[in-house]
Amino acid sequence: MNEPPKSDQNELVFDDAFSTDIYDGVPDVIYAFDRNWQFRRWNDRLLELTGYSNAEIAEMNPIEFIPEDEREHVSELVMDVLERGKSRSVDTTLLAKDGEPLPFEFNGSPVRAESGAIVGVAGSGRDISERKRRERELSQYETLFETVGDGVYIIDEDLRFVTVNEAFASMTGYDRETLEGSPISLVSSEAGLAKAQRLADELRTSDREVANLDASVISASGEAVPTETRFSLLPDGDAGGIVGVTRDVTERRRRERKLRRQRDELETLNRINVVIRELTRSLVSTASREGIETTVVSQLADSDLYQFAWIAERDRTGTGLSVRSEAGEDNGVRSLVGEVVGEEDRPANVALRTGETQIANDARLRPIPPESETTLAESSVESGIAVPLSYGEATYGVLVVYATRPNAFSEREQAGFEALGDIVAFAINAVESRRLLFAESVVELEFAVTDRSALFVRLSDEYDCRCTLEDVLPAEEETMLCFVRVVGESPDVVLDAVEAADQVDGARLVSRDGDECVLEVRVTGPSPVVTLADHGASVTHAVTEGGEGRIVAELAPDADLRAVVEVVESAFPGTKMVGKRDAERPAGSAAEFRTALDDRLTDRQLTATRAAYRAGYFDWPRASTAEEVADALDISAATFHQHLRKSQEKLLDVFFGESD
Repeated sequence: MNEPPKSDQNELVFDDAFSTDIYDGVPDVIYAFDRNWQFRRWNDRLLELTGYSNAEIAEMNPIEFIPEDEREHVSELVMDVLERGKSRSVDTTLLAKDGEPLPFEFNGSPVRAESGAIVGVAGSGRDISERKRRERELSQYETLFETVGDGVYIIDEDLRFVTVNEAFASMTGYDRETLEGSPISLVSSEAGLAKAQRLADELRTSDREVANLDASVISASGEAVPTETRFSLLPDGDAGGIVGVTRDVTERRRRERKLRRQRDELETLNRINVVIRELTRSLVSTASREGIETTVVSQLADSDLYQFAWIAERDRTGTGLSVRSEAGEDNGVRSLVGEVVGEEDRPANVALRTGETQIANDARLRPIPPESETTLAESSVESGIAVPLSYGEATYGVLVVYATRPNAFSEREQAGFEALGDIVAFAINAVESRRLLFAESVVELEFAVTDRSALFVRLSDEYDCRCTLEDVLPAEEETMLCFVRVVGESPDVVLDAVEAADQVDGARLVSRDGDECVLEVRVTGPSPVVTLADHGASVTHAVTEGGEGRIVAELAPDADLRAVVEVVESAFPGTKMVGKRDAERPAGSAAEFRTALDDRLTDRQLTATRAAYRAGYFDWPRASTAEEVADALDISAATFHQHLRKSQEKLLDVFFGESD
């Protein structure tokens, strides 16, 4: 034990009160100082830790070993010992001679003389660097334990929760006080518990260090929360305890299911596209409406994607549907998606009435007649779609398809069927128009029109002029190109009035002569002429004068005349059919020539040639340029020239008879 140089003052007191022989081998610092804060004793450990010599320590105040910002607090504790005789301890810092701080715990007790008077302080100091390090690590672990997003817990060898973090408690819906001490069966299913026990036994009896458990946590509300858990044994000193980390995988499973659905849907869509492509190729060579409809339902039903398909139109009562073609195994459940008379809420009826696709993706949830429940229960049908077959303003019926897949008709699959519906309707319109073109006899319908929503009826009334339709041609994107001769009003005034109409997308003067002109009009909105053309009729005469019009249209003898009349009269309330008559087409040379020419020209070539003729492209001087005609048809000038050149070549071939 080290001590300052001998002096008589208080020496006997310390000799009697403080023994020094037993302290040199102690690993802690041993010290004593008097009421004047002068060191009286210290052991070699203080020299080793601080780097000071005995002579230096003898001259130092004990408080000099403490950092300045901690001295006030330490001094107060020392005064408690000296003035009140209380023992005190403090965690502080011991400063070495080189300034290195060492975490230290000091304990101090009063040194008393024989009289009982306190003459100094004696105590020990212990390096607590390792303890502080462990405390920091423990604090870090505790912070990680509480802030990690996954559930963390420790269980004992009896599979009871020792401790859990807040994330795990939140996942289960129980508070931590309830969980801690409870068996893990509180939040486990029987199957999950058995699997966890088996994995824990494997950890204890094998070299395996980590186990993975895929099971659900049963929450306080009874909900099964899908989770993944990784757990391992605690060190041997922890009596077989286990630490586990549990992650809620609900969102991940949802994403995985979504990806699987998307993958399955993409595969299905690819197969659907194959069916539609094959269907489209078949339609090109089909020459009748019946053939088109049979081809569609047969190929759909023959694919392994669909159970049954049928096409229907409005029946003669106007309240139900009449099936035109069907294929596949119905099993008596057609009423599921629509063919019940008077059941206007059925998808097929709604699709035909509104012109919008209808989906029954969970068919068994739809209201059905009680007598159909048994049939439906025995059926494998899970989904249905009803697609209107519409072209322009004409609706030819509805295509209905059943599938055995639940929720089969997604948005993308629906879009594919709507495209198919457009193709089928276009094909039907084409064959109906072609049948009319080559028919030897036709039915003529004559309409009287006073409805002012019809543009040229209103125009003839407001400007006291006569409007005569010279030709009507299909243009791009549901637009009809009309050539109209107007007599009795200034061409500029008429052009301004036509351009201002809502149903017109553009107009221009083709020719003018005083108060007479020919207009080229792009019609996109309601028009009796357009409605008739959309329904396969050929308008041969259309004149309006003084607010009244007369329209004559030809249809094939087997066309649905009643449906055409109903559509026109309902769309234009001031319109009435005033005549119906059968007519034979003349079989003269001009007709034969047109038949031969029409048989060779494509629809686009014929449209381009007729538009050029009506627009005065062949006049001299020309009334319209190629660019103007092309703009009206919404095609490029190069495309227009290509169509025109091809049609002229074919016209000359037919006229001169130089080729077949």
